[in-house]
Amino acid sequence: MSKAKTADQLFKKIVPVVKKAKTFVLTTHVNPDGDGLGSEIGMATFLKSLKKKVRIINTSPTPRQFGYLNAQNEIETYDAAKHDKIIAEADIIFILDISVSKRLDRMQEAVMKSAAIRICIDHHLDNDECAKYLCIDAGAPATAELIFMFIKYMKGKLNYKIAQALYTSLLTDTGGFRFNSTRPSTHAIAGEFLKLGVKPNDIYSEAFEKGSPAVLKLLGRLLERIKSECGGGFNWAYLTTKDFSDTDTLRSDTDGFVDYTLKLDNSMMGVLAYQTEDGIKFSLRSKGDVNVQAFAKTYGGGGHKNASGLTFKNVPFDETLKKIIGELADYYNKSYAKKK
Repeated sequence: MSKAKTADQLFKKIVPVVKKAKTFVLTTHVNPDGDGLGSEIGMATFLKSLKKKVRIINTSPTPRQFGYLNAQNEIETYDAAKHDKIIAEADIIFILDISVSKRLDRMQEAVMKSAAIRICIDHHLDNDECAKYLCIDAGAPATAELIFMFIKYMKGKLNYKIAQALYTSLLTDTGGFRFNSTRPSTHAIAGEFLKLGVKPNDIYSEAFEKGSPAVLKLLGRLLERIKSECGGGFNWAYLTTKDFSDTDTLRSDTDGFVDYTLKLDNSMMGVLAYQTEDGIKFSLRSKGDVNVQAFAKTYGGGGHKNASGLTFKNVPFDETLKKIIGELADYYNKSYAKKK
């Protein structure tokens, strides 16, 4: 585990910039997860306490399982006609839980062309210098831990809303605090949130136990399709656009599905591939020393050592699925054999 960066190392340069600015836009990656959304709400709530004008604008709608974070409809879905002027005229754009600009998807051009000062707060390994200020700690288990550090560094006051949002981020991005990226500080921070009234079971229930019968049907299709390679060390499954339409579900409903590919005995690497309207996406997961981020990076993807993703657009689904699964099997055999 890499040595944690201090708040001074991460935030010293941006504090005077944030204090001076008046208008802010916050955004995160396409298909936002609990960490991206929780970090946005936590940061926005803090900035508003400083009397700043804040807009949260995302390229994708908020997944329904995280609707409780957006009870006040603060998170807007990007509409160029409505939002480009706001993005262009902002003093600061915070890019959260992402440090590769292409993952802003439809918002990329507007954000990168804006005269606003861009500040990135993130915990991923890969970045493309998407901001003037890069506040990145790849050793942090979630961006929310960095948002907490920033608020404390600014001598800000936490409240229940911030705690609820950031606890959601920690819970989801650490896999329920089970991933090895979880640090002693992560549990200490979670403890701070509990003191403010956060109920662990309530957040877990909202984030993980609100699935509909339709989502369970979709999961059933995935479970039926799990295939094993490399003597059971690599397991994978796929979902098609027909699966989503047949079950009346969304891509966001698959959150956590890929984890089932790691639940089999001896599984060290798991993959979920799902068809999109214009291509295919892969969610990669692994255990121990098997580094899926290194593979994802070869195709312009990225993430973490044990959790990454990659996307292909305008490609045939079946051919691309066969090709990448074959390459992943070869990669697993080579990388895991070396580790052994």
